[in-house]
Amino acid sequence: MKEVKDGDSTTTAGFAACWFGTHKDGRQPFEILLPTCIAAAVEEEVRHSEAQARERERALLAAERKRDAEQRKASEVKKEDAGDFEEAAFIAEFDRLPADYDPSSMHRVLRGPELLAAVARARAARDSELRKHDADLFDALIKRKALRTIANPGRDPDRWARDLAFLIEAHPHFAQVTEFVASRVALSVQSQGPLVIPPIHLSGPPGVGKTHYAMDLARALGAPIRIQSMENAQSPALWLGTERHWATASHGIVFEQIVNGPVANPIFLIDEIDKASQEGRYNPQAALHSLLEPVTACAVRDAGLDITFDASLVIYIATSNDPRKMSESLRTRFREFAILPPRGEQALRAAHVVATAAARKLSVPNFEPPEPALSHKLAHLSAREVYQAVQDGVAGAVQGGRLRLIVSDLPAEVVGDDDEMSPMLH
Repeated sequence: MKEVKDGDSTTTAGFAACWFGTHKDGRQPFEILLPTCIAAAVEEEVRHSEAQARERERALLAAERKRDAEQRKASEVKKEDAGDFEEAAFIAEFDRLPADYDPSSMHRVLRGPELLAAVARARAARDSELRKHDADLFDALIKRKALRTIANPGRDPDRWARDLAFLIEAHPHFAQVTEFVASRVALSVQSQGPLVIPPIHLSGPPGVGKTHYAMDLARALGAPIRIQSMENAQSPALWLGTERHWATASHGIVFEQIVNGPVANPIFLIDEIDKASQEGRYNPQAALHSLLEPVTACAVRDAGLDITFDASLVIYIATSNDPRKMSESLRTRFREFAILPPRGEQALRAAHVVATAAARKLSVPNFEPPEPALSHKLAHLSAREVYQAVQDGVAGAVQGGRLRLIVSDLPAEVVGDDDEMSPMLH
C-alpha cells in the first residue's frame, strides 16, 4: 500500500487518521486509521456528538442559572418573611399587656405599628442629626412600652379626703370646681374606669387665685402640671409640633408630657387663654379644637415626629379674665366656672390657709405657722398677694431674729385698717 504524508501523520492511501480521546478526561489521545468513507462518517458523528455535548452544556448552564435565580428569589422572600415576622414580633411585644393590667390605673398612649412606622421614617431622614435624635427618642420609647400610669387620687381615699378638705378650706370660692372634680374622681372609682375630667375654664378678675388653685388641684390629683401662658404663644405648633420639612422641626408639648412623661393624664394649665392671638394659621388655639374633643383626642398626630398617639385623658384647665374674647367654638368645649373673690368668713379662712402654705414653703426650721388673727390683715388681698406678703413678712421676721410672724413684719402697703376691710369681712 502506498503511504502519503498528511501533516505530521503518515497514512495509507484510501485511509484516514482519526483521533479519539482528549486530555480533558485524563487519558492520552490515540490515533486510528480508518477507511476514508468510514472516517468521514465517524468525523461527522464526532462533530454531531460534540455539538450535542455543547448543547447539553448550554442547557445545563441555563438550568443552573435559573436554579440560582430561583434560590436568590426564595432567599429574598424568606428575608421578607423574616422581616414581616420580626415586625410582627416587635408589635406583639410592644403592645403586650402585663398580666396585672388594670384599665383604671394604666392607659395605652401609643401603638406598636405607629411606632414602627415612625422608626422607619426616621431612618430614612436625610439629616444625620435628626436621624440620631429620633433614634435616641424611639429607643427610649421602645424600652418604656405603650402604657402610662393614670393619676387618680381615688386609689388612696384617706389622702384624697385630706386634700379635698384642704382645697375647700384654702379655696372656698372654687367650691363648685372642687365639687365637679370630686364627682369625676368618685365616678372613676365607682365605674372602675380611668379618671376622665372634662376641660375646665376658670374665668374671673386678675388675682382671684385661679393659677394658685390649679397648682393645688394638680397636687391633690397627683398629676404633673405644665403651665402654658397664651399671651405670648405664637403658633399652633406649640401643642403638636412643627412639620418635619422645617429645619427647626420639633415635637410638641402634648407628646412631651404624655408619651415622654410618666402619666397618661397630665394637667395643662392654659393661662390667660383670652389673650391668645386668633389670626389665621398662626392661631395657637387652633390645635386645641381637636385636643379638647374626646373623639379626636384619642388619635392626635404630632407633626414634629409624624406619629399618632392617644391624648384623650389629658386634663385641661384654662384661665381667663374676659371669656368673651374667646372664640365660641373653643369656649363651648370647656365646663366654665365664674370665679369671684371670697368674702366674709370665706376670705378669712382662705387668707389663713394661703398664709400658712406660704410660710411653710420657705422651709425655715422651727418657724411657727401664722396665727389666725393675721388673717384679718390679709383677707382683703388676693391669694397671690397674700402669698407674696407672707413670704416677705417671714423674711423680715427671720432678719429680726424671730421664728414667728407679727403684723409689723407684713409690708405696710398691703396691710389696711379694719374700717377699710370691713366690707370684705361682713
